[in-house]
Amino acid sequence: MYTQMVEARRFETMAGNYYKSRLIRGFCHLYNGQEAVAVGMKARLRKQDSVITAYRCHVWSYVMGVSLYEMMSELLGFRPGCSRGKGGSMHMYCDNFYGGNGIVGAQVPVGTGVALAHSYRNDGGVCISLYGDGAANQGQVFESFNMAKLWCLPVVFVCENNQYGMGTKAERSSAMTDYYKRGQYIPGLWVDGNQVLAVRTATEFALDYALEHGPIVLEMNTYRYVGHSMSDPGISYRSREEVQTARETNDPITSFRKQILDLCLMSEKELKELDVNIKKYVDEECKKALTGKEVELQELHADVSSKNLEPKIRGVSGYNLDHVKLADVCFGKPKKTPACEINDVPVGDAVLAAKAKEDKEKVSKNKPVSKDGKPGKGNQPGKEVKTEKDAKSGKEIKAEKDTKPVKEVKAQQKNTSDGKKNEASSKQGKSPPVTNAKAKEDPKKPPSKEGNPAKKAPPSPSPNPTSPEVHKK
Repeated sequence: MYTQMVEARRFETMAGNYYKSRLIRGFCHLYNGQEAVAVGMKARLRKQDSVITAYRCHVWSYVMGVSLYEMMSELLGFRPGCSRGKGGSMHMYCDNFYGGNGIVGAQVPVGTGVALAHSYRNDGGVCISLYGDGAANQGQVFESFNMAKLWCLPVVFVCENNQYGMGTKAERSSAMTDYYKRGQYIPGLWVDGNQVLAVRTATEFALDYALEHGPIVLEMNTYRYVGHSMSDPGISYRSREEVQTARETNDPITSFRKQILDLCLMSEKELKELDVNIKKYVDEECKKALTGKEVELQELHADVSSKNLEPKIRGVSGYNLDHVKLADVCFGKPKKTPACEINDVPVGDAVLAAKAKEDKEKVSKNKPVSKDGKPGKGNQPGKEVKTEKDAKSGKEIKAEKDTKPVKEVKAQQKNTSDGKKNEASSKQGKSPPVTNAKAKEDPKKPPSKEGNPAKKAPPSPSPNPTSPEVHKK
């Protein structure tokens, strides 16, 4: 955090020098004295969190991911800038950073919309929406408070109170200067914006609260050393003594440096070496940016509309300008793909339908068809089912046919003996005894389900005419 604050301070000093040398034109709003707010808050922001701020956005752009080289190129109006030199000091952007905004207070409702997007997507992100004390009296700020509370949006409203709205003291412009109480139905915290560790702790609490309960207001009490912009000397509405006192007593870098030394985290010599290396690094990046070039004239009116529905740009007096895409300027217009090279690829719901059809065909192929034409049960993949014929060899099958069960042989022998007894008794004129003997089995018939030979009811004995029982009847 110390390194980032020193780099930011040195970069703003170089930007001021380049502006005085007329290398930077247009608006330029410096962040000197407020570095602890951006660095401390970024130390607790997560990957899914987003930030939107006002036009004093150099340091916020840096901590959110824009390099020093890209920032200086943007200020100089050169092509390597994060907005290709067309945004300047107030319009820098990167991933999850929705830029500086030139209209006073206009970023607050936009930040509320970004928080609504986080809530809609349910991505766990929180939007940090920053504004100054000069914008705290804007009606759109209070409208944003109301909507954020109604919808319980994950947003942290941060008022960077640097004591002056342009050249007007806060007490002269606001009936109540406790900006953290302005939310009324939204809770607020007052934070010492000159202490980077205090800012970091407050940010951690605010993020957790916003995710659990909805919006919260933070007032970062800080101080701006320079004027409102480079055209403002900064001493026409305040004295030099006031600025000097603030530097000596509440400077965020000096106070954090003292804490590092008191805790013996680094020695004085190590800090001096670090300061020298930081100064050298920042100066090299800024000088390298001076070698850049401006964009072509054709690119100045590129991407006026995200989707160009008309060939010409309307409302431009004295010019006949065509709608141009930035990609066409940089890489040329894309060539149309010949019809012969276009593949019929399913899109949207057609992809799901094609996949379902393919799965159905695979299932139907795996199902075997039975003799009667009905589909049978398919085998499980990776398992081989063997039939009885495959499991047994030919010799075993032949042996089974030749051999008979032991019970079948005994039954045949018993039936033979019973038949002889019946013949003998019939000759003597006696009725044959009724036995439970099993009938002779046909060897051609298959065995029954119980594994025993098929049973056949014994034939009823024919009556003997010489029997006395017959004569009695």
